[in-house]
Amino acid sequence: MLWGFVAVIAAGFGGAGLAVILNKITRGRTPKWLTPAAAAVAMLVTAISNEYTWFAQSQANLKPGVVVVNTMETSAFYRPWTYVYPMTEGFVALDTNTLTDHPSGAGRVTGDLYLFGRWANTEHLQVLFDCPTGRTLPMIPGENYDTVTTEDFPDAGGDSQMITAACQGREGK
Repeated sequence: MLWGFVAVIAAGFGGAGLAVILNKITRGRTPKWLTPAAAAVAMLVTAISNEYTWFAQSQANLKPGVVVVNTMETSAFYRPWTYVYPMTEGFVALDTNTLTDHPSGAGRVTGDLYLFGRWANTEHLQVLFDCPTGRTLPMIPGENYDTVTTEDFPDAGGDSQMITAACQGREGK
């Protein structure tokens, strides 16, 4: 966050500097508002660029074996360009390195999910995947899940991409 702020400030100085150079080249014929306008445009473009490149940078920094299984893209009226190209503000990643067979067997797998947000702390969640039914059950720390039955899983199906990644990831080991 600090480096993003520094980049925006540096872009402002760079934009203003280009306007000053243009003013020198034209021997003072540029309008007086050009310098602050160039600084503002450079700062805005840099801030927007930082927002859009966050997801790619975060994804590139994931350790091997961690796969993105879902993204949260948003649009907002105060960011009109996001209606054309939505911005990724968060994503869910599955750590396939942590996938283990569940003691109950029956095609069940446990694994770690990470929830990343643009301006939020990373959250960790351990999940039990029921591969045959395509359902998921978040695991509360300290609770015993050794004797889980199909009835213990919520009726609503989970994210199919996440379940597929978890079930296929365990089969590959």
